[in-house]
Amino acid sequence: MGRGMWYPSVMGRAVVLSSLLLACGCRGTMPEHFGEARLGFGAVLIRGRFILPTGEDRRGWVTLNLESETGERYRLRFQAGETSLLMVEPDLYRLHPARNPFGFVKNTLTVRLGHDAWRVPFPREILRKAPLDVKPTRLVPIGVLEVRFVPIKKGEAGKILIHLDDSVSARRGLVEEMVNKMMDPKADIDVRRSAISWTRALEQALVLLQSEQPTTPGYKPSGP
Repeated sequence: MGRGMWYPSVMGRAVVLSSLLLACGCRGTMPEHFGEARLGFGAVLIRGRFILPTGEDRRGWVTLNLESETGERYRLRFQAGETSLLMVEPDLYRLHPARNPFGFVKNTLTVRLGHDAWRVPFPREILRKAPLDVKPTRLVPIGVLEVRFVPIKKGEAGKILIHLDDSVSARRGLVEEMVNKMMDPKADIDVRRSAISWTRALEQALVLLQSEQPTTPGYKPSGP
């Protein structure tokens, strides 16, 4: 009789555990943070920026998904004031709204600052961004997700504006910060080790960004 009571308990735990694992997979996995470069993996660089009426704040974060048509799905945490190197499987990705535990897409973006949270419409401009081609042992700087809290005016509701700064200068800044961490003896040892292992990928990323720079003539054409 004791066995009869114990068996369902074990099965129940297995079902709960399987459900949790399935939910995590539907929602997306958390990529390895500052992992060392190795064959079969690429990486992305991201950063968050929270701007309040009183100035920049480093307590906030926003989570977006990075998804491919082949089924790869990652949850990216854009932490305010922190550049993160996240390892992902090579694939063609797009930034995507986060999903609930059952895998359904959310039509809002949750902005968190300290113990507070707000929901805002997911920015369409992010959905229109070009796909991100992450190749093996290569590094793709995505950009800086800027969250701006607009000062509240009398008689008006507060606004939160979301913008992904993926300009050449913003993406180059992410790569350069990783290079600086690689050479900074005061940086966290795991961060330094990760940056050093991605040295070649960082160099390649800088070369590609340089090729994206708009070219201007070195002289002014003479008038007619």
